[in-house]
Amino acid sequence: MDQYEYLFKRAEELVQDLGAVLQELRAVQLSSAGSATPSPEWQPRAAALPVPKPIPLPVAKPMPPPVPKAPVRAPRPQLEVRTRDVVLRISAAVLLFCVIECAVFRSNFYANYLDPRSTAGSVAFNMRLEQNRKPTGPNEVLAIGDSRMGIWTRVTDRLAPETGYALASIATFGTYPRCWYYMLREVDPDRRRYAAVLIPVNELEDEDWGDWSREEVDVHYLASLLRVRDTYDFVRSFPTFKLRRLALRAIFLKGLTYNLDFQDLLDNYTHRMAELKWIREYMLQARYTYLGPTKTVDGLQVDWAAHKITRYPPGATETERFNLDAELVRPVGVYTGQREAYRRLWFGRIIDYYRGTRTRVIFLRLPRGPVVRPYPTNARSSVVREFAARGQAILLDEHSFDQMEQPAFFMDPVHFNEAGGERFAELLSRAVGAALGHPRKAGA
Repeated sequence: MDQYEYLFKRAEELVQDLGAVLQELRAVQLSSAGSATPSPEWQPRAAALPVPKPIPLPVAKPMPPPVPKAPVRAPRPQLEVRTRDVVLRISAAVLLFCVIECAVFRSNFYANYLDPRSTAGSVAFNMRLEQNRKPTGPNEVLAIGDSRMGIWTRVTDRLAPETGYALASIATFGTYPRCWYYMLREVDPDRRRYAAVLIPVNELEDEDWGDWSREEVDVHYLASLLRVRDTYDFVRSFPTFKLRRLALRAIFLKGLTYNLDFQDLLDNYTHRMAELKWIREYMLQARYTYLGPTKTVDGLQVDWAAHKITRYPPGATETERFNLDAELVRPVGVYTGQREAYRRLWFGRIIDYYRGTRTRVIFLRLPRGPVVRPYPTNARSSVVREFAARGQAILLDEHSFDQMEQPAFFMDPVHFNEAGGERFAELLSRAVGAALGHPRKAGA
C-alpha cells in the first residue's frame, strides 16, 4: 500500500470516529434525565482518551489601596542673576530710603506731627510755641529747665512795668542741661532775641547723685533738634557704646527713632490731628491762665538724725510717701567728680553760645523743698560759682528763695502748688530785674 492510500484510509477512520462523537453529544443534549454519562459504545473509546488534570485557579487577593502620587511640578525656569541687576536694585532701595528720610523726617516735616505727650514731641512743641510767640520787645528773659522751672507768666507780666523785663519759659519736664543747650540753640538761633536766659540748679555745689551723662532719655528728647554737625560733640558726650549708637541713630536715622510714634499716628490719626490742632490754637492761652493745685504737704515731719520721715502729710498715698522718702532722706552720694565734669561741659557750652552777645546767662538756686536737708554734701567744687566769679555768668543771691522752703508752698517734695508758683514768679521777676539793671529801650 503506497503512502497516499494509507493516508486516505486513516482519514476515513478519523471521520467515522468524529461522527460517533457528534452523535453521542447530541444524545446527551436530548436526554430528559439530564445524565451526562456516555453510552456504552462511547465508554471504551472515551476511556482511551487522556483525562486532563484540573488547573488550580489563583485565590483572589484584595487589591492594595492606590498610593497617591506626588504632584509633579513643572520645573522652574532658571533665572539668570546678574551682579549688575542686584547692585542696581539695592542702590534704588537705598536711594528711596534716603529720599523718604530726608524729605519726611530730616526736614522737620514730621516733627510737626509728633505726639505732644512724647519726649520728642514735648520738646518740639515747646520750641514751636516759643518761636511762634510774638516778642514783646528787647527785654525778654527766657527760662529753661525741667518741671520745677515752670513760671506763672501771668504773674511776671503783671510785674513787668515794675521790673522792666518780661519772662517766658521753655522748661520741659524731665530734661537735663545737655538738652537745655540744644533747646536754646533751636529757639534762639540768632542769639539776640533775649536779654538773658535763666538756668536753675537744685544745689550750687556739684554734688554727685546720679550720673546725668548716662541719661538715655536725652536722645529721645532731642531727636527733632539734632543735626549732622552735632555728631561728634553729642555722640561722645555719652560714656557707653550702646548710648553712642542710639545717639548716632537719632542723628542719621530719624525714621527709626520715630518708629513707634509713626505707628501710633497711623493707628490714631484722627485723634492726633485733633490734639495737635487744639495745641496750636489754645496751648499758649491755656498755659497763661493755668492755675496750679492747691494741695500742700503740711504736716510733714522728718527725723534727720534717723534719716526717716516720722509723719507724712494727711491723705498721702503710697506713691507720694515713696517720693518723699526718695527725695528728702536719700543718702549722701559718694564723690566721683561726674557732676562737676557734666556741669562744666554743658553750662560751659551755653555760656560759650552767648559769648559776645547782649544775652546774659543767669544761674539761680531753686527752693530746695518743703524742708531743707541738713546733711553736708560730698561736693568739692561749684562750677556755677566759678563761672560767676569769672564774670561769665550772673548768680542770683542763693538766699533769694529761702522764704519759700516750707510745706505750704509745695504739693510734693519738689513741685510748687498754686501759692508757691505765684510766690516764686514774684520773687524771681524782681530778682532778675535787680540783677540786669535798667532795661534796654526798644530800638537801642
